[in-house]
Amino acid sequence: MKRLWKGIAVAAAAALIVSLQAPAAAQTEPAAPQGQAPAPAPTPLEMLVAAASAGNVDAMNDLAVLLTLGAQVPRDYGMALYWYQKAIAGGSPDAMNNLGAMYLYGLGLQRDYANAFHWVGRAAERGNVHGMYSAAAMVEAGLGTSRDPRLARVLFRKAAESGFVPAMVKVSDDCARSMGASADLIEAYAWLQVASQSGLREEMQIAVLAKIDALGARIGAQRRDEARMRAAQLAAGIRENASAAAREHALPAQIDARYASARSNVM
Repeated sequence: MKRLWKGIAVAAAAALIVSLQAPAAAQTEPAAPQGQAPAPAPTPLEMLVAAASAGNVDAMNDLAVLLTLGAQVPRDYGMALYWYQKAIAGGSPDAMNNLGAMYLYGLGLQRDYANAFHWVGRAAERGNVHGMYSAAAMVEAGLGTSRDPRLARVLFRKAAESGFVPAMVKVSDDCARSMGASADLIEAYAWLQVASQSGLREEMQIAVLAKIDALGARIGAQRRDEARMRAAQLAAGIRENASAAAREHALPAQIDARYASARSNVM
C-alpha cells in the first residue's frame, strides 16, 4: 500500500488509536472565543477515525487496513479485527476480503484456510476483484476448499473482466496453453495488450511485454491486428463493468482521497 501521508507523529497516532476503544460519533468543535486562535484543522487520520466512528463502512475498512499494516500508526491486529467486523456488518466486501487475508496469513488469528476461503468467497460474490482473484487461486490449488480448475478459470476470468490486472495475465497464460489454437492465442495476446495499458509495476510490465513479443511472433502480423481489435473490445467491456460497479457510498469528500487506495490492500 502506498504511503498515505507524511509527517504524522507515531506518538500522536498511538494516542489517537487508544481513543478507538470506545468509538463515538464525531462532534462539531465549538467556535473559538473572539480573540483566540481557531482550533487546528483535523488531520486526515483524525477525519478518517471520525468517519469510521460515525458509521462510514469504507472508513472503517480503511482504518482497519492501516492498523493491520502498521502504516504510520502502531500495528494492532485486535483493533483491526474490530473495525473489519464493523465494516462487514455494514456490508463491506473489501473488509470481507481483508478478513479473509487475516485468516490466510495468520495475522492476529490462527491461520485457517477454510475461513479464509469463506471470507474471500463472500467478497467475490459481492464483486470484490481481490476476492475473486484470491478465491480463484485457492480453488485452483485446493486450499481451504476442494480443487476445481474449471471454477478457478471462471473466477480468474471474472476478475480480469472487472479490471484486475494480475487476473488478465493469468487468463492470457491459460489461453496460450490451450493447445495452441489460433482463437485462443488471439485472446491471450488481447488480454496482455489490455494488461500492458493498465498501469503495471515496472517489473510486471517487463514480463508482460516479453509475453506479448513471444505471442506476437506465434500469431503473425495479420493476426496481431485482429488481437488488438479484440483488446479494444475487452477494454471497453472493463470500462462498462467499472462504471456499473461504481461505489454508492464514498468517503466524505473532505477526507484525503488517498485513503481509497487502502480498501483491499491487505492481500
